[in-house]
Amino acid sequence: MIKNSEFKNKALLFSVLGVLLINLILFLVKLSVGLSANSISIYSDAINNLFDCISAVLTLCSFSVLSVGAYAEKTEQLLSFLISCFIGFSGAYFLYSSAERLMYPTPIWYTPKYLLLISVTAAVKLITFLILKKTSAVYSLNLVRLMATDSALDFCIGCTTALTLLLSKNGKYAFDALCGIAISISILISAIKGIISAVKLLVNYQSKEKREKIENMLLSDKSIQHIHKIRFTDGDICFAEVEMSEGNESSLEEIRKAIKQQTDIDIFIK
Repeated sequence: MIKNSEFKNKALLFSVLGVLLINLILFLVKLSVGLSANSISIYSDAINNLFDCISAVLTLCSFSVLSVGAYAEKTEQLLSFLISCFIGFSGAYFLYSSAERLMYPTPIWYTPKYLLLISVTAAVKLITFLILKKTSAVYSLNLVRLMATDSALDFCIGCTTALTLLLSKNGKYAFDALCGIAISISILISAIKGIISAVKLLVNYQSKEKREKIENMLLSDKSIQHIHKIRFTDGDICFAEVEMSEGNESSLEEIRKAIKQQTDIDIFIK
């Protein structure tokens, strides 16, 4: 168990360090291109990468807490909440800047070099998403899943900004602002979903009906004498600490399957 926890912590550390380095490089590249091309969508995308860097730094600063078993789970959930907030801030800034550009359109300076650079940054985000997705599947880390989702969103944003830059060479300056508004709304929606999910985990939320049904199904088994605690760590995963009569542990698998079938919750009983 300790060995598995050490692997998870190392996976998290290397994932966050990689994300920090990649986003820092992308921020500098996009900031340079955005300012040079006078593109609000590229500039705002650079700010989005800056917020990703801040989120990664915040995670690294709290990594020592994550390594402490007693606080690891709650700390991860809190960081997920804070990272979602940072994503929301970047989306709000993106929306404001894009709306301002729509009201006061300005020319965009297009060059094939700028288009190539933005296309490369989008490809980097796609590769980052694939790596993080594989890491989260192996180690089941919520923070890595969140970073993978953010990388997928950044890939879509990168593709959109590249298309916007290409179209803007024909003088369609308003299209740059409109794409900025559309992208910022998608960022805000993703952030709101992340915040709601993180809050539910922090307060150990689950619907009263489903929670009571799980408790009743556990207590209906004669081998379980008492339920000490039921803890939900994800929308469809929970852990139950129970007191059982000796020699009846063999029925746990049957209870688990029954709960999964009737509530769609994966329960781990100990």
